[in-house]
Amino acid sequence: MSKIREVTSVESAPGAVESVARKPMLRRDERGLVSAEWVLGIVAAAALAGVLLAIVTSGPVEESLVKVVLDIIGRLTGLLK
Repeated sequence: MSKIREVTSVESAPGAVESVARKPMLRRDERGLVSAEWVLGIVAAAALAGVLLAIVTSGPVEESLVKVVLDIIGRLTGLLK
C-alpha cells in the first residue's frame, strides 16, 4: 500500500511558516521502481544482443565482416613493411 503524505505549509523565511492556500501535494512511496527500471533495461539489452548476434552470425553478413576484417589486416601489414 502506498504511503501518502500531505504538505500543508511552506517555510518562506528562516523561522517563519505560512499556510499554503493551494491544493495539498500528495507523494507516493516509490521504492523499488528503480530496480524495476533496471530489470527492463537489462532484458531489453539482452534481447537486442541476441538479435544482433543472430544477424552477425548469419551466412552473408559473417562473410562480409570476415572480408572487411581481412582487408583491414592486409592494409595494416602492408603499411608495416
